Amino acid sequence: MSVFSRLFGGRGGLLERELHRMYVEMLCGSLGLDRAEAEREVSNAIALCKEQGRAQGTSALPLDYGDRLLVAAMLGEPKSKRIVEKARNEGATDDDVREWWNLPDLSRRMVLWSENLFRYAVFCDAKHQNGLSDQDAAARVRAMFPMYGDPGDTKNARGEDRPLPHELRGRVDTYRQDRGAQFIAAQVAGFSSYNAFVRHAIREGLL
Repeated sequence: MSVFSRLFGGRGGLLERELHRMYVEMLCGSLGLDRAEAEREVSNAIALCKEQGRAQGTSALPLDYGDRLLVAAMLGEPKSKRIVEKARNEGATDDDVREWWNLPDLSRRMVLWSENLFRYAVFCDAKHQNGLSDQDAAARVRAMFPMYGDPGDTKNARGEDRPLPHELRGRVDTYRQDRGAQFIAAQVAGFSSYNAFVRHAIREGLL
């Protein structure tokens, strides 16, 4: 089990309490929020993510959904096949697909929420504290963090800088933790973005 799975796995009320605790600590430590404010932000985010899951019909997905997705793709079910093939085309393995989609829906949504929050904080800091333009601030964010989404989305980035598939998150996070922030920063400095480095590392068999 990867670091990613250990952090975001679980179920039910225990999962919700653990996510609340983890993200409160994260907001206090990384963004400097006081505990009361952090608890409000995280509670609101969990409530919003749960409502989104209910509205979109994903809140009740089984915890072996990743396994089912792979089987359905193998059997030729169109939607499952598109999801799996898009991830594989970007270097994701079946284990990567299984890990991401076997997470509880709430965990996946809170990952997206927290990423947006931290990336926006860095973007604003780059603009207002360092005086960078929107374009340069966005470039700094892309150099500091891997960006995930639809690899076919070229609205904000093209080529090697395009979004990575969500399924690669666990492997990328484990690689970063194993090698340390300084090593990753030095490697990324030679590329146009964190995503470009990840794509290079996958092609070279390093990640």
